[in-house]
Parts: sequence; C-alpha cells; structure tokens
Amino acid sequence: MPGLNKNRKRPNTIAFHVSNEEKIAIETRINVSGLPKSEFYIGSCLNEKLEVIGGKFGSDRLSVQLENMNVFLQNAENIYNKNQKIIADYTHEISTITKQLNDLNEAIIEIQKENLEYQKVILECRYFNEELLRLMKENR
Repeated sequence: MPGLNKNRKRPNTIAFHVSNEEKIAIETRINVSGLPKSEFYIGSCLNEKLEVIGGKFGSDRLSVQLENMNVFLQNAENIYNKNQKIIADYTHEISTITKQLNDLNEAIIEIQKENLEYQKVILECRYFNEELLRLMKENR
C-alpha cells in the first residue's frame, strides 16, 4: 500500500532480474560481507567501499561460506578428473576402432584387387571360349 511507505527513510523500491548463476554469486558475496542485503545492494550500486564486518557471527558466516566453496572446488576437481579419465578411455576406444576400420578398409581393397584379377581371368576365358567356338564353327 502506498501510504505505508511515506514516512520511511527510504520509501522507494528498486527491483531487477538476474540469472540463477548471478543470484548465487550475489548471495555468496552478501553472506561473505556480513552486511544486510539492503546495505550490500545500496553500497554496491553507489560504488561505495564495502567492508566486511568482523566479529564471531561474521567470521562464522565467512567460515561456512569458505567451507562451502572448498567443497564445491573439491567436487569440481573430482568431476574434472573423472571426465579426463572418461575422455582418455574414449580416445583409446576411438583409436582402436579407427585402427580396425583402417585394417578392414585395407582388406576390402585387397579383395577388390583380387576380384579385378578374377574378372580379368573370366574375360580372358570368355574370349578364348568365343575364339574356340568360332574355330569349331569354321572347321565344320
């Protein structure tokens, strides 16, 4: 309701849209800073220097965020290592398959050469058969 905000120190509202990744990054920075969200946003928008608030509560929040970041980085490293192993395995398999295909291709080429030789022999036999038939007809 508009009437509720008229006596506030900050009666105006500003809103904006962010992606999921941007939201996570912003919320992480807010948690690490130890500031309330409104103070963090105002300070960020006005290019003010934002200082991390110390104390037990702030350091505990920072510790939790750092631990979460550490777990995230370890998980990312594990995923990267698994992906590297998978890539190496697939590369080896592809190399093996490629070698087998090349061997098959060479075998096919050899078979085609043999077929050409057989076709040549068959054509020569046909020619000799036709010549033999022609000679036999002439001798009759």
